[in-house]
Amino acid sequence: MLIDSTLREGAQAYGVYFDAADRESILQGVAASGVTEAEAGWAGQDDLAATLRLGARVAPSLRLAVWCRCCTADLDKAAEAGARRVHIGVPSSDAHMRLRLGMGRDEVLQRVTTVLEHAAHLGFLHVTLGLEDAGRAAPDLLEALARTAARAGAHRLRCSDTVGLLTPDGMVRLVLLARRASALPVAVHCHNDLGLATANALAALDAGAAGADVSLLGLGERAGITRAEELAAALVVLRGESYRLDMLRGVCRRLAASLEMRLPPHWAVAGENLFAVESGVHLHGVQRDPALFEPFPPALVGAERRLGVGGKCGSAGVAAMAHSHGLTLQGDALRRHVRAVRDKACALGRPLTDAEFLCAGR
Repeated sequence: MLIDSTLREGAQAYGVYFDAADRESILQGVAASGVTEAEAGWAGQDDLAATLRLGARVAPSLRLAVWCRCCTADLDKAAEAGARRVHIGVPSSDAHMRLRLGMGRDEVLQRVTTVLEHAAHLGFLHVTLGLEDAGRAAPDLLEALARTAARAGAHRLRCSDTVGLLTPDGMVRLVLLARRASALPVAVHCHNDLGLATANALAALDAGAAGADVSLLGLGERAGITRAEELAAALVVLRGESYRLDMLRGVCRRLAASLEMRLPPHWAVAGENLFAVESGVHLHGVQRDPALFEPFPPALVGAERRLGVGGKCGSAGVAAMAHSHGLTLQGDALRRHVRAVRDKACALGRPLTDAEFLCAGR
């Protein structure tokens, strides 16, 4: 299960500010893709109550949660805003406990119990305890936190690789440890500092995790977290799940435009050049059978195939492109056209348009 965190983790990204139209587009797009759970923001956020109301109106299928620090005051703020589900974050490494909270292990365990009991008193429908910096936490401390969470009424654990240092093998070990420590379902929150967030999230799900946090375009602190569109594509193509990748591509591209964020053209799922082909071997192969060089059909993500001829083309690609325009090129005529196409494209620094291709040999 994917848990979208665009409106919480994504909103924390440096320089990112969502307006009301962005929030509506995110909520609608995420819900339309088949994601059923999302974070609406954090306790104390100015527009939190409005976002929760907006979600109920435009994306009623989404179960919205509010992120809270491990303190009763944040739970009170979440309840006042109308939240019915909360994600509570607590440091799980000794360094974070000591330097952020000024507390030792026993004090933090008692704080967790107190806060979870307060959450039950407030009547939240679902409470997740997020173990921050779990990737660097001592195993015995993680186990103690998991057992405390289960006893005090949490419904789920969330293990966070806060600084993105875990490998997939390390993530599997973390998930298995958390699952052994209690009967609570386990979710993961993977940061992308080493470019491993999607691989780590997929490994976690394969190891039995019940969910993985994602955000559109991977927006989040520093290098962000697991990209929603990327992990969804992996689950659809590799695991047979049923997310609407075309909806995710659409909302990602709209969000990027709104944020004036230039998407790298080669990005998986959302990139402009996902199905653009120019090099000779690939162009020839795709013209024979697209499956030779495409992992899935463009329609799966709402994209279109683009075949270009230019400085990297060969005679087979040029002949096939000419044939698609009703022309037959062979022998010397084909060789001259290939040379002309290559020269023209190199001079322009891009593939040729149809008109330029047809005129290249003249």
